[in-house]
Amino acid sequence: MQTLVIAVATMMAVASAVVAGALMVAAAAPFDHAFKKQQGAHITAQFDPAKATAAQLAETGKLAGVTASAGPYPSTAFRPVDETDFPLPSLTLVGRSGPDGDVDRVELKSGRWAQKPGEIVLDASFEGPSAEIGSTLKASDAADAPKLSIVGFAVSAGKSADAWATAAQVDALASQGNPVTSQMLYRFDSADTKEQILADRAKLAASVKSGALLGTQSWLDTKRAADQGAAATVPFVMAFGVLGIVMSVIIVSSVISGAVGTSLRRIGILKAIGFTPREVVRAYVAQALIPAGVGIAVGVVLGNLLAVPLLADTESVYGTVSLSVAWWVDVAVPAAALLVVGLAALIPALRAGRLRTVEAIAVGRAPRTGRGQWAHRAMGRLPLPRPVTYGLATPFTHPVRALAMLLAVAFGTVAATFAVGLTSSLSAVGASQDPESRAAVTVTTVKLDDLAPPPPPPPAEEDVASPSPVSSSAAGASTPKVADPAKVRAALKSEAGLASYYGRLQTEVAVAGISGSVQASLYEGDSRSGSYEMLSGHWITGKGQVVVPSRFLERTSPRSVTRCG
Repeated sequence: MQTLVIAVATMMAVASAVVAGALMVAAAAPFDHAFKKQQGAHITAQFDPAKATAAQLAETGKLAGVTASAGPYPSTAFRPVDETDFPLPSLTLVGRSGPDGDVDRVELKSGRWAQKPGEIVLDASFEGPSAEIGSTLKASDAADAPKLSIVGFAVSAGKSADAWATAAQVDALASQGNPVTSQMLYRFDSADTKEQILADRAKLAASVKSGALLGTQSWLDTKRAADQGAAATVPFVMAFGVLGIVMSVIIVSSVISGAVGTSLRRIGILKAIGFTPREVVRAYVAQALIPAGVGIAVGVVLGNLLAVPLLADTESVYGTVSLSVAWWVDVAVPAAALLVVGLAALIPALRAGRLRTVEAIAVGRAPRTGRGQWAHRAMGRLPLPRPVTYGLATPFTHPVRALAMLLAVAFGTVAATFAVGLTSSLSAVGASQDPESRAAVTVTTVKLDDLAPPPPPPPAEEDVASPSPVSSSAAGASTPKVADPAKVRAALKSEAGLASYYGRLQTEVAVAGISGSVQASLYEGDSRSGSYEMLSGHWITGKGQVVVPSRFLERTSPRSVTRCG
């Protein structure tokens, strides 16, 4: 039984430590590790192909300070629609023959790379029920728009593109009216600060004709956005990892030292039949190390198996490349566990080996004379029954074991409290970031083609807060048909038990000072039930008001906008 306890306790402790170590490694600068692994681009540049030929762009890769380059790749922007004619966000499509390269080695998460026109690989963030391998996208909402079959999903740590296809496919979209640019990817020997990035960009601009460089994307901006997204989870993952490792050390040392300490009487018998102190120590250390070694080996395998789903979740949270247990974790954890087991067994074995034979046999049956007597005398003065005072004083008879148990219980309580608090906190954060989840019913509609001029407007959503539950037949409906939002509103108002509803239209708007488009939500009706958590100000109450995230104000500092929150 003692051997089994040592093996199982060590196995579980090592498995926990492996998982904790793997999560700590994954949480330590996830973007930096992914960017380094993929050799991400410090600068992603767009050039005008009419002003810079492919040969000229290839020469820019030989500029002073450039350590690696890739391209030129044809690039264009388009807004596809899915099989239900639901418009997707605008995507940057790049024509590449494969995922590998000297810069930005895109990692396939599933499927394969696009090999011929009509095939497309999407960024892994788009994977979902409406976009999966084998499904089809239309390049636009036009009737004659080419169809693109999704053959894979990939991740680019540097966010060089939203989708990839063959160069011929990009040229085919160009014939549909989508302007094509030439994308170049660069890595520099000095690109750690904003000033260095600006200097590197100036080199690129000076190496080509005036106006040939259309725009650039800095890896520092991508890193900042990725770090902000992971900032909420990294401290908690690191804390969990530390707690897991500390708990593992406490449990292993407690079990091993307790197992050896309870064998003092047997050690006395061994000495009585001729074992030397050195032989006794070796025997009991080996008695602990052998089952612990088996438990450690099994624990490493179990820890790697348990880490797989957790690391997969971590990938989705951080939006990073494939994660796995670092090799040094599988080496460091077993080595540390063996060291802890050896020390935990060696200390009581050395103490027992130094005892005289008669004393070892006597100690094995009863605590050492005089140990903890002061605690018994102090507790005896309390107005409590003798069994209670005896139980309170007994831990002082074996202070090391009592301390180890106290630490194990304390850290276990901390871990449990931390887990419950973290779960509720992150649930509250998630709910505040998704106010639509509070609605009992969400109806997504698009206007009929004959009610609005082409192109059709983006989707509108009606969020309904109703005291009555949704029927299973409505919740399990198949692909929704195209509906007129006005008719949907009329139907909602006529529904018995309706408490409130509001409409939300999502669209893209241009904002001075920000490159590209900005997602905007326009509300109709009483939208208080769908409001976000406010840091300052108040939610929208009328026309001429807007609520924006704090990062939006940091980037733009608008003065002509009513600052509501």
